[in-house]
Amino acid sequence: MKKGIVAVSGGPDSMAMLDMLRKEGVYSLFVAHVNYQKRETAYRDEKIVKEYCQKYDIPFKVLYPEYDSGNFQSWAREVRYQFFKEYAKEVGAKFLFVAHQMDDLLETYIFQKRRNMVCDTFGLAVRSSRSGYEIYRPLLSYEKKELEQYCIENEIPYGIDESNLTNHYTRNQIRHSIIDTMSRKEKQEMVSKIEEENKIWQERRKKAMCFQGNMEDNPDWLDLETYLFSFTKKHYSKKHMNSLLEQLRKNILVSIDGYDVENYHGKLLVSKEGSFVYDVYERLSYVNKGTYIFCQNGKTIESLFVREEDFPLVVRTVKDTDTIQLRIGKKNVHRFFVDRKIPKSKRKYWLVVENSKKEIIFVPGIGCNVSHFGIKPNLFMLQCNL
Repeated sequence: MKKGIVAVSGGPDSMAMLDMLRKEGVYSLFVAHVNYQKRETAYRDEKIVKEYCQKYDIPFKVLYPEYDSGNFQSWAREVRYQFFKEYAKEVGAKFLFVAHQMDDLLETYIFQKRRNMVCDTFGLAVRSSRSGYEIYRPLLSYEKKELEQYCIENEIPYGIDESNLTNHYTRNQIRHSIIDTMSRKEKQEMVSKIEEENKIWQERRKKAMCFQGNMEDNPDWLDLETYLFSFTKKHYSKKHMNSLLEQLRKNILVSIDGYDVENYHGKLLVSKEGSFVYDVYERLSYVNKGTYIFCQNGKTIESLFVREEDFPLVVRTVKDTDTIQLRIGKKNVHRFFVDRKIPKSKRKYWLVVENSKKEIIFVPGIGCNVSHFGIKPNLFMLQCNL
């Protein structure tokens, strides 16, 4: 029998879902309950869930997370889904059931629209994937009051979360001022509208996935958003993408969520931001630092001869003013980048080796300066992220 985690808060929605799933008998159920300990009735709700599970011999697990600071709703969501993930892995479950219903779907849709959010789905999807398991929302065709009635008719105990009765959160305001005033017919009409909008949206997103970063294709905001999502796994607003797109019309390098994004001669290059380097060596050392390697052999272009008076050596990220003395004369390192048509995203993390006199004695890709060239070099440097 397939194993499924059932997220049960103790409210009428999740208790009705648990009872329906139990009666269907299709899945081997494991109940997960999160007690945030924020209200006096939290332990009452835990008791309701626990006693139901004991009555029907259903495995039950509870989490007591400790809230520190920040956006509580965002934190709570991350905490519970991490809990579900760990519990699913523990018992070998591939399915998670959550009790979102029709009112939640409409509330989410209105919330998304008010914030001009870019989403995979408008409203809530019946099925979605997360962290290696499938999420099912089997109650999206039910109103909240219908689930409450189900619990009453089937004598299923449930608790009411008092925080949902206030307008403290934006979602509560939407629920009380809009959703609660709608008839079932009006709700169903909006659901149909959302379904049609999702069909159009998915077709548009499918088309946007064909964009491969060629600026000559004249991309719009969604093309750029979809392209960036493939790297960052984050969604961005239409306003943000339009602003970024305007910047990227030029050969420019910008940073977004830990990634460097560059228009390099009409092609968008996206790479993870590196780290700036400043390492000091008091003596000759052969090391692998991840971003670069000091070793005892290699190619001629990677070699140099260092003397005792060169120490301490400094390996650092290049500066715009850095120059190196070559046989053909002094060369500005930045000029080397321009001549070789090196992307700005690579220039940003290029390394140089500086001696005790503050002279640049080695630059990967150029080689060593004229006074550190030797028939028998004692140091080879390879920069790994070029």
